[in-house]
Amino acid sequence: MLNISQYKLLTNLLFMSLFLIKFSNVIQDRIEIILFIFWIVPLLIFYFFINKLMIRSYQWFCFFLIIYFLFSSLRVFVTNPYWIDILELVSICTLFIHIMFGPRVIKSIN
Repeated sequence: MLNISQYKLLTNLLFMSLFLIKFSNVIQDRIEIILFIFWIVPLLIFYFFINKLMIRSYQWFCFFLIIYFLFSSLRVFVTNPYWIDILELVSICTLFIHIMFGPRVIKSIN
């Protein structure tokens, strides 16, 4: 079982990987910077509250990640998949599973 510092470290790594994957789309001119900013602002807001270990933010963030999953899966399964889109989908799924178990980890520590 993870302790809280290991869990927070893993959360930070997953968030950063998702940010970098999406930013690589900007670098490759697949999306514009304004769309990236629009995409990242809600994640940063949730990231702030998740780092404070607020259980309600974990629950809401899971619902929010479903929206990101839907947009990402459209790019992967409808159009010609690009490797960054596949990485983004895998990263979103991993982050979703990780965040889903966050309240359990927090409650086991307290």
